Amino acid sequence: MKLKIPFSAIFCFLTLPLLAQRAETGATQDESQLPRVEKIEVERLPDLNVARSGHQTFFFKDEVVVVGGHTTGFVPTATAESYRDGAWHLMKTVYPHDHGFAIPMKSGKMLIAGGHEQSLGIGQTFTVEHYDPDNGSFTGFGCLSTKRCFSDAIELDNGKVFVSGNWYHDDDIEQFDGELNFLTVKKVSQNRSLPYILRTSKDNLMIFSTCDNHGKTFDTILIDRLQGEAFTEPLFDTWKPHYDQTMSHSDDCFIGDEEAENYAYLLAAFNPDGQVAILKVEGEKFSLLPTACPVPMKSQWSRIHYFSYIVADREAHRAYFVGFGDDDHRYYVLAIDYEQNPAPLTLYYSDPKEDVPMAKPVLTAEGNLLLAGGVTDSNFKPYSSVWLLRVGREPAAASGASAWRWLWAIPVLALLVGAFWWWRRKSSARVKNSDETAENEGIAFSDEHHETLMPQIRRLMEEEKLFLDSELKEKDVADKFGLHRNYVSDCINTQEGCTFSHFINRHRVAYAQQLLREQPDMKISILYLESGFSTESTFFRAFKTHTGMTPKEWMTRNQVRNG
Repeated sequence: MKLKIPFSAIFCFLTLPLLAQRAETGATQDESQLPRVEKIEVERLPDLNVARSGHQTFFFKDEVVVVGGHTTGFVPTATAESYRDGAWHLMKTVYPHDHGFAIPMKSGKMLIAGGHEQSLGIGQTFTVEHYDPDNGSFTGFGCLSTKRCFSDAIELDNGKVFVSGNWYHDDDIEQFDGELNFLTVKKVSQNRSLPYILRTSKDNLMIFSTCDNHGKTFDTILIDRLQGEAFTEPLFDTWKPHYDQTMSHSDDCFIGDEEAENYAYLLAAFNPDGQVAILKVEGEKFSLLPTACPVPMKSQWSRIHYFSYIVADREAHRAYFVGFGDDDHRYYVLAIDYEQNPAPLTLYYSDPKEDVPMAKPVLTAEGNLLLAGGVTDSNFKPYSSVWLLRVGREPAAASGASAWRWLWAIPVLALLVGAFWWWRRKSSARVKNSDETAENEGIAFSDEHHETLMPQIRRLMEEEKLFLDSELKEKDVADKFGLHRNYVSDCINTQEGCTFSHFINRHRVAYAQQLLREQPDMKISILYLESGFSTESTFFRAFKTHTGMTPKEWMTRNQVRNG
């Protein structure tokens, strides 16, 4: 115990200057600090069949899907397109959805609804339909309780979808029961357009926007809860959430973990001077994300105009904010390595392009960003171009100035780590073992015991298949042995070289592969649940991580091998 006091004291000595420096603004460096700047490859993919804007774009079940919007002349188009095998395949929707909303659902289908009733962005509609990617079909099946456009929706863990937001029409919160019916469930404190709808728990959410249903900026932003009264956030007095017209989806900026019931998001915000900061929203708590330098607002060629929602890549623990140069026809991508503290920023830039339209960026399976269609300065002349921004999945290093500034601390930290390691080896806490006698002497946190425990954990997975529980946590495994959950985490990390989540998902993916071999016609919407995953998106990410392929690619190769 003697080492605890000097260790804590020196740790505070090293970290308090950093904490004090960023306390006021969330930034850790002065204005002279700059992010790492890198050029990226930008590939032009085949053009869309229909030039469009006001559409929705998703990476959904192994393919990019583009739905609705308006085409040349500001005319709504009742079409959609999917990208596979290097080409765009045109599909007919039941209704046009210009500035409507679309969300992938746990059922494996996409819910599409709302939009302008007429050309030129006039009116709103009640129209609703499903897209089923398994057969490429669109089916109209009901209608919204409130006609709307410029709205968003989100699905809670219980399968219910909640919708809000409108344009030149009254707003409210309505619920889709997941099958057929839409029902208004609550009035809103402010009529909003293009709202953020963020989950705060398994069964609750909050809704807010910077602008009202006529596009006017609120003086005071009110935040509605699905359950509970509306409230205000003092941070919004200075930092207004970014108002995005590329029809992004609030869950694109999710950085939490549904299985751990951690509902966290990253949002961009602007102050009155036009400076951007990154907001972290966790539950109902808002804060400025500490960054290694201020968000860059200009490059050597031009001022940067950021236009998208933040898009999170949870596998890489990075998030992206996309913009273009006001004068230089380049795309810019701000990468935020949000799990580091402070978060390093990297500014990527492209070569000048013939056109750089504003379109919703979507994350591909490889961790790149795809932008399809969009506009520059006129809704009457949307583009059909499709750009792939190859940001990849290489995490950024901390900015050079920040790293050098604290280089002197490395030897001190090395000594502290060595001392702490020695102390832990000498005075490790003992934990209970349920198989021992009434005295329960406990067992030390030793490598030898790790080697004994790990086979028992593996046997639990193989014989009891604990991984099929989508809500399985470290504590559940630890309770089987009468241990603290940290011990199980340390054991898996030491013996398997990975995190608990990675270890469990590896078993789930292997089980999914077994099911596919035995039942190749099983639908993905059933497969991911049978394998222990709580959401389809988590399943796809884990499958790609552990196999290097999407489920469809793996099935194709497996069938060839067995043929």
